[in-house]
Amino acid sequence: MATKYEKVKQDFLSGRLKGCKSFFIQNGYNLEAGYCCLILDKLDLAKEFFEKEKDNNIRAHWGLFLLQLIKGDIKSYPTYFEIRNFLELDIDILITYCKGEYVEKIANYADFMAHYNPECYKFLGRVLWANNLMPASMFFLQRAWDTFYQDPELHYMLAYIYYHNNKDIVACRKALDACLNMLPEYAPAKKLSSKINNLRY
Repeated sequence: MATKYEKVKQDFLSGRLKGCKSFFIQNGYNLEAGYCCLILDKLDLAKEFFEKEKDNNIRAHWGLFLLQLIKGDIKSYPTYFEIRNFLELDIDILITYCKGEYVEKIANYADFMAHYNPECYKFLGRVLWANNLMPASMFFLQRAWDTFYQDPELHYMLAYIYYHNNKDIVACRKALDACLNMLPEYAPAKKLSSKINNLRY
């Protein structure tokens, strides 16, 4: 049975903000309260909550960096693992709450973040694709292709999009070939390859 914390956290992640902030504050969940304040456009208050946890929680340190991106005032640097673990999650949260302006401001720093984790283009492309923002998604996936070509997952993702979204079998096959040349046993790519090889024209 889910705890009260787990239920409220799931409400927050699902876009049901009502009551979340007060619960998190009353129960000392400073990180989660900071994210609620971020969604409510109370950026200075969000910073205060993140500051309380920055020495104990890597995501609070990331939260402070996220605020810097949104404000356009970079004073610290992200780590490889912060970008890997939190960028997609937080972009998804912001999209859930229709914070397109914040998403755009963060995405504008993709080149900067790529210095610390070159996969950031792929992460941005994937989360934008998951939210059906295809032109923006393909922009970042193309950047990923240009800068981090030796990534089989990237080629599989492009193959999936070419097949399911664009109905472009030729481009799909090309991306699958690139993926399987790098990682012949990549199961999702093998499955999609088998599927298109069995198509009848």
